[in-house]
Amino acid sequence: MTEIETSTHLPVLDEPHERAAAGHELEATLHELVDLSLIGKQLHWAVVGPLFRPLHLHVDELVDSWRELSDTVAERAVALGYVPDGQAQAVAAGSPLTPVMRGSFEEQAVVRELVQRITKVSELVRARMDRLGAIDLASQDVLIDVVRTLEEQQWMLRVQLTGRA
Repeated sequence: MTEIETSTHLPVLDEPHERAAAGHELEATLHELVDLSLIGKQLHWAVVGPLFRPLHLHVDELVDSWRELSDTVAERAVALGYVPDGQAQAVAAGSPLTPVMRGSFEEQAVVRELVQRITKVSELVRARMDRLGAIDLASQDVLIDVVRTLEEQQWMLRVQLTGRA
């Protein structure tokens, strides 16, 4: 065990295994958010069409928010004494998201690709959020913020496809 895992200055959880359980839930979320940011960046570069510029900029904003969320999630795990692995190999192995095809994407295709993946991640994080409620409310609160952010982004993209909220 490393010093961070054995410190007496870690947040108190009821059972020793709860620290690892919370860490694993947070790490899975980290993997999905990092993967989502990488997919978003790929779509950011690949978008084409008359609405290229506003969508290109919007996707950059989304990527920035996913990177910020991933940092918050990882830092919560570390605060619990669990150091998550956010390296490319771990992200690739730990994320269930399918990569996007290489090549250009029309604006509506970019929006559909994003909505599909944001929906998947928000559903997975929502399930983790519920499980963390029984282990650690502070970690659950981090995931509540992730879900709230993803679902707002999903809504804002979805209306571009349907014209309805």
